Amino acid sequence: MKKEETGMVKYNDQYLAGLVKIGMRKVDPKDIRPPQIKLIQKSSALGDFLDAEGKQANVGEFFHTGRLQILKTFEAYILFAAKGKYTDRLKPEAGILLQYVAIGAMADDLTFFGMTFRKSAIFTLSPLFTAVISQKRPMFAIKVKFETKELTGDKGSWFIPVLRIKGVETDEVTLDILERQAQIFDQKTDELKVEEEEEEPKGEVPF
Repeated sequence: MKKEETGMVKYNDQYLAGLVKIGMRKVDPKDIRPPQIKLIQKSSALGDFLDAEGKQANVGEFFHTGRLQILKTFEAYILFAAKGKYTDRLKPEAGILLQYVAIGAMADDLTFFGMTFRKSAIFTLSPLFTAVISQKRPMFAIKVKFETKELTGDKGSWFIPVLRIKGVETDEVTLDILERQAQIFDQKTDELKVEEEEEEPKGEVPF
C-alpha cells in the first residue's frame, strides 16, 4: 500500500528556530558576534558576497552575511551605537581614525545585525541621533530605513549608506522586545569590542 502523504513538514523554519541553542549551551554569549550588513564597493571581493542561490551582489547593494541575502534597502531599529577608533591596515600612515559601530534589529523579524561606519560614512547615524533628541524617544523606538548614495571625488566613485527616519514604533509587543534587547547591549557596553575589528573588513571605502 502506498503511504499516504500528510503534507506536514516537521523541519520547517519555525521548528528549527526552536532548536538553535542545541549544542551551544556552554558557548560564551560574548563569542557570538551578530552577522554584518556590508555595503558593497568596487574594492570589495565580490566573489565573497553570494546569496543563498549563488547570485553575486552588485556594487552599491547591501549584503547580509548571516542571511546570505542581497538588499537594495532595508528597514531596522538601532539598539546600540558607539564611537570608537581604528587603524586602517592598508594605510597605517593615516594614524588613528574614528568610526561608529552599531548593533541593530531587522524590522521584519527583529534579529540582530552589526554595521560599521567609517570615513565618509561616519555621520550616517546622525539623523537618528537628532530624532532621538527632538522626538524624545530612545533609538530602539524609531524605525529607520537604510538606502545607498553614490559619491564622486578625485579618486573615483564609491557608495555610502544613507539613513532615513521612517517614524516612531507604536506596537507594544515590538517595543517590549526592542527595549529588552537594547537594555542588554547598553548594560554590556564595556564588554563590546568597538575599538578595532579582528579581521580586515571587505568593502571598505578606500578614501
